[in-house]
Amino acid sequence: MVQKKTRGRPKKDERSREADRRALVAAAVEIVREGGASALSARAVAERAGTAVGSVYSLFASLEELRLEANALTMRDLRASLVAALEGGGGGPTTDRLLRLADAYQLFAASHRHAWAAMFEPRTIEAPPAIAADIAALFGVIEGVIRADGTLDEAEIPVMAKALWSSVHGMIYLGHLGGLGPIGPSDVRPMVDALVRSTVQGWASPRRHAPP
Repeated sequence: MVQKKTRGRPKKDERSREADRRALVAAAVEIVREGGASALSARAVAERAGTAVGSVYSLFASLEELRLEANALTMRDLRASLVAALEGGGGGPTTDRLLRLADAYQLFAASHRHAWAAMFEPRTIEAPPAIAADIAALFGVIEGVIRADGTLDEAEIPVMAKALWSSVHGMIYLGHLGGLGPIGPSDVRPMVDALVRSTVQGWASPRRHAPP
């Protein structure tokens, strides 16, 4: 009995598909680092990775999902920079440790401007579980410093970590990308210093711990 020939290209095995997926993510990271999120396109990524354009949509649900995967790698690099800043500076008061994190964050933003900014592009899909875990791990670095201070209740720590990060991020974002706004790069460090010191002092304020 003569077997019919299968038309089209043979399907790749799982190992080959995974290799293509990693190559596409790596290519997306390079493109975003060079030109920002606006430079990312299926054709540009495929050409950089050496794969067909169709592979982008066969391996990712959308171009946005690929962008999130690329952003996750940048986020891991950011987290490594923050951890290194903490470990390199030793212990010290909570204020000093938080300021080391802020300085490391500002340095990362300046050194990886396009990739850093791309992490905050609007998204229309939920972050996959693995990326959500990366986000949690990033905030975990800040939470660890606050927890070690021993002043706040456990339930307050995640909220305070997000509040501090959002404030510092906003200052850095405006300082580096704010265009004609009133905040420039030289304004950022004094503002961050004032914010962190007043915040940590507020944790120990008698008024804060007074009964209602």
